Order: sequence, then C-alpha cells, then structure tokens
Amino acid sequence: MGVNTDGTAFGILSDNTWLQDLVLNDSIMFIAQSPASRVIIIHKKSVGDLLLTLTDLIGKMELPPLWSLGYQQSRWSYEPDTKVHEVAMEFRSRKIPCDVIWMDIDYMDGYRIFTFDKTKFSNPKAVNDDLHKLHFKGVWMIDPGIKLDSSYFVYQQAEDRGLWVKDDTGKDFVGGVWPGPCKFPDFTMPAARSWWASLYKDFMSQNIDGVWNDMNEPAVFEVPDHSMPADNFHRGGGGLVPDVHLRYHNVYGMLMIQASKEGIQAANPEKRPFLLSRSG
Repeated sequence: MGVNTDGTAFGILSDNTWLQDLVLNDSIMFIAQSPASRVIIIHKKSVGDLLLTLTDLIGKMELPPLWSLGYQQSRWSYEPDTKVHEVAMEFRSRKIPCDVIWMDIDYMDGYRIFTFDKTKFSNPKAVNDDLHKLHFKGVWMIDPGIKLDSSYFVYQQAEDRGLWVKDDTGKDFVGGVWPGPCKFPDFTMPAARSWWASLYKDFMSQNIDGVWNDMNEPAVFEVPDHSMPADNFHRGGGGLVPDVHLRYHNVYGMLMIQASKEGIQAANPEKRPFLLSRSG
C-alpha cells in the first residue's frame, strides 16, 4: 500500500499462495517461485476507500463473540486443573477485570490433540463449568500434528481414511512436534477438512468456549526452516490442484482453521465462534 502526496492511495495485491519475495526500491517487484499469477492494482481517493475495496475482494471479518473483546489471560501453561481455578480466583479476589483463561498443550494426554490428561484434567467439562460460574470463558488449544499411535482414535481415523500429507516419495510425511513423531492432515483435501471438522463435536461438548489453532505453519521440530519440506505433496481436490508444499505452505493454516470453524459452528450453531490461529 502507498499514499500519494495528494492523499490518494494505491494498493498492489499479489494473488498467489507460492513463496514470494517483495522488493521495494524505485519500483515494486514480486518474485514468486511459481507460474505467472494474478496481480490486482487498486487506486482510490483515500486509504479508507482503499481498505474497503480490499475487504470487498478478500472478505470481511465476522462479528466475534462479545466476551472475546475483553482481557484474556494466557501462558504456557496452567496445570493441573486446580491451577486454572486458582488463577481465576486470584483475578476475582484482586478485582482485576478478566474474561478469558487459555489452556495450553499440557491439558492433553501426552500432547494428543482432542484428548485430556486423565490425571491433570480428568473432567474438562467441570473446569469450564467452574470458569463459567466465575464469569470466565475457556479457550483450549488444538495443533495439527497428530501423534503416531495406532491406539489413538484421531490418528487411527485419519490413517484409515488416508488423509495425510505425503513426502516427495509418496509416503506419509512424518515430522517431530510436541507428541514426538507426528503425521499431518492434508487440509487441501475436502475429505480431510470434513473429517477434521467432525472432531469438534465431542470436544466442544465439554463446554469449551473458544479454540486456539497453534503450530499450524505447520511447525516441525529439528528440520530446516522448522516446517515440512517444500517438496512434500498435497493431493488437493474441490478446486485445489495437487501440488507441492511450496504452493500450499502459506495457506495450510488457513485451510485448517476453515475446517475448525465449520466444526465449531456445527457443534454450537447458536453461538458466534471464537478461533485464534497462529498462521493464516
């Protein structure tokens, strides 16, 4: 975006998911590792008009739930569940305004997503009910990395359906994250997004108010660039073409949260969804 001396404004949008460099000097140059793609140029009388036109193109944010506009308390990590209650009580006893407390990965059973630690968070619904009595909401984290564990229902469902991102040899890509070796859903596949959305029904039934999709660049430990290799392969579908990760890295998180939002809304159709994404 640029503003001219007369107050008019221009915007240049490179409509491309591939890895790109933006070079700014006497000219504006987009250098993309991709075939030629669409570039959109907008010129308006003011910055405000420019931004309105941009949102007409890419979409406007929906109204969030009112509680999400208040102060929210988050750290790594509040555990066990008694600590969550203790923190909530301290806010109230000290009369510090706060509307939300966030739960990081330590609520899970061995960092397995969509599970709860049987000792530290044995009754997550009770944790949320307690927060609600104290006039708090609870936001709980879900990452994309799924632990390799044949006895784990999330892993087994995706394995049975064949929904994983592939490596450059056509095998399921495996990368280390918090649970150890993990596989990753291929969110370019409509079947993967539909399955992922279905996981939220039971999860949200624990009276969870909001969801935090973290690590969804996707992050992968102990590899170059801390993400999956650029030559990994996505199978696409529903208008998305099969292609390498270099094409889809920038929208992996977005596709994940699209599926998450659908699942959250299906579970609680009468409520505005709250979903925070680290990547998007």
